[in-house]
Amino acid sequence: MEVTDAAGRVVWTFPSAHAVPPVVSALPVDPAPGDATTVVAVLESVTATQATIRVWQTQPPAALGDQPAVPAGAGLAVHVVAVARS
Repeated sequence: MEVTDAAGRVVWTFPSAHAVPPVVSALPVDPAPGDATTVVAVLESVTATQATIRVWQTQPPAALGDQPAVPAGAGLAVHVVAVARS
């Protein structure tokens, strides 16, 4: 499990380098599952040695305005898995 920085990002360096960029899956853990927001993970980049993931938090319908999602911020848990491509 990785944890986001202040910008809502995780830079995960793989335990060992892959021959080519692997298939990566990232699942953020919603810190408040009972409220009107949710979190989503977006892969920003994947190389043979690391993945950069950004986690976004949706806004409640009344606060949507022109920013339906904002960076999640620091401390959010993200489960990340990388699997070699076949």
